[in-house]
Amino acid sequence: MKLYWHPFSVFPRRVQIALREKGIACEEVVVDLPGGALRSPEFLRRNPFGQVPVLEDGATVISESIAILEYLEERQPSPALLPRDPERRALARQLMLWSGDYLAPAWKAWLAPRFDPAIAPNDPTVQQGHHNLTTHLDVLEPRLEGNDYLVGDYSLADVCYAPFITTFDLIGLTDILDRHPRVRAWSNACRTGPP
Repeated sequence: MKLYWHPFSVFPRRVQIALREKGIACEEVVVDLPGGALRSPEFLRRNPFGQVPVLEDGATVISESIAILEYLEERQPSPALLPRDPERRALARQLMLWSGDYLAPAWKAWLAPRFDPAIAPNDPTVQQGHHNLTTHLDVLEPRLEGNDYLVGDYSLADVCYAPFITTFDLIGLTDILDRHPRVRAWSNACRTGPP
């Protein structure tokens, strides 16, 4: 099994977490994101959209982190990273999608000045990113009342959020975590992993 990834991309980190949680051996191949290897014909055969992560498992080639996480869960169901109960399983999947559909764009907007010197930290798009991140945590905070993790037990929902929320302090978002104590506690729990 091979995982193609790049350290600048958050989404492959989800797959790395799941692989480790499940104890699945996997060769990690860092692709040259800044140099354009993702647009090479060889890589485009793996993912025609030129994005990471890509997982190769023999003849099976899968791109998109959510699809890869679902594949790993079905390929090796133990330890389970999705609840057995259909309602909680659907909730976990909903949260998995929310992390990419709503949190990730705000995250990208907030980090833009670090990757593009033409974008100032006070740019309205950056400030909107900060606002959207705050609003997203406003949604998550009550879901964590009485729970260490998003759907009760540690799941792929937590795996999808972990690469983002565990680094808020490192990227200047301590103020947001300070206003969301349950999210902060959950972030700390995600750093250490399930008991």
